[in-house]
Amino acid sequence: MNRVVAQLLTLILTLSFAAASALSPSIAAALDAHKTAEALASRAAKAFEAGNMAEAAGLYREAYHIDASESAYLYGAARAAHTGRDLEHAEQDYVAFLAIPTADPARLQKAKAFLESLRAELSSQKAVDARRAETAGDALLAARLYLEAWRMAPDHPEPLLKAAILERQLGDKSAAIDHLQRYLQLAAADAAGRGTADALLQQLLAPPVAAKVPEPAEVPKPEPVAPAPVAVVVVPPPFVIQPAAAKPISGRRIVGATAVTVGCVALVGAGIVAFIARSQQATLDSNKLSDGTFDGRRITVAYAADQQASINSKWTGTAIGAGAGAVVLGIGVWLLAGAQVDVAIVPSWDRISLAGRF
Repeated sequence: MNRVVAQLLTLILTLSFAAASALSPSIAAALDAHKTAEALASRAAKAFEAGNMAEAAGLYREAYHIDASESAYLYGAARAAHTGRDLEHAEQDYVAFLAIPTADPARLQKAKAFLESLRAELSSQKAVDARRAETAGDALLAARLYLEAWRMAPDHPEPLLKAAILERQLGDKSAAIDHLQRYLQLAAADAAGRGTADALLQQLLAPPVAAKVPEPAEVPKPEPVAPAPVAVVVVPPPFVIQPAAAKPISGRRIVGATAVTVGCVALVGAGIVAFIARSQQATLDSNKLSDGTFDGRRITVAYAADQQASINSKWTGTAIGAGAGAVVLGIGVWLLAGAQVDVAIVPSWDRISLAGRF
């Protein structure tokens, strides 16, 4: 039995390496895309240093669209757009960057702070547009703009009160009540608008004065009519043929086959990521001077540091993926064979060693 299990494991590993070889064209395409994105990001960094923020933001976005694994490109686009006062595009880039779960934690913290200040500025601009619409007599547009201003900066509820006042004038009682209640929940205890909000809310919630309803006229009751006899039809119960019980399926074999498949896929994926990391390291090292530093003309020191951090994260992901894949693969083989299997994974910077005992 141990010999059968060993042969099965050898076959699975052979198929995994064959699958990795079949993916070589895809790997080559990914490397070409990665190098193209690096070149665009390098041009974007130079445009940023030269003060061409619109060009820098566009190049960073193009680089991110080509290689979405480098979240730093999207962060660079947000910073360039923000610095160049393209606030709407900067907000979109910040929101998209914050939604990336694998982004750098330090950049995520900075992006949150930048987005908060940017939205406060956008909220002020929307409030100015709302006042203009209100002065022009367009109460509906003004109410909508006030609500947009509040949604951009929820910590500043003053636009909610102004929108509620306009909604009351427009006859939208339900919306006015909702926004007044929301304002009173968010506003500070000493806010100047609390008195106005309380008074308006009491007026809107006061029950309407009921009009006197006239007494209904007495209508004579109709004479009762005897119901017609109802025929009762007895329907025999249908004849139901019970289906034959299905044979139970071995859950152990299903789980074992699934684990083997997942383990093989994880090992192949780890090999691909390691291949990309080595290529990226070679590209970065080719830009170093003889003393191991960067002259800042071909590539900036900050950009090189970002690239090295990305390479290190890929090596970490390779080790984790390979270890998890080997463990899952070993469990799957054990479940399929019903024998005791010990699996060990030994990762290093350039290879992964797998050992098993049956």
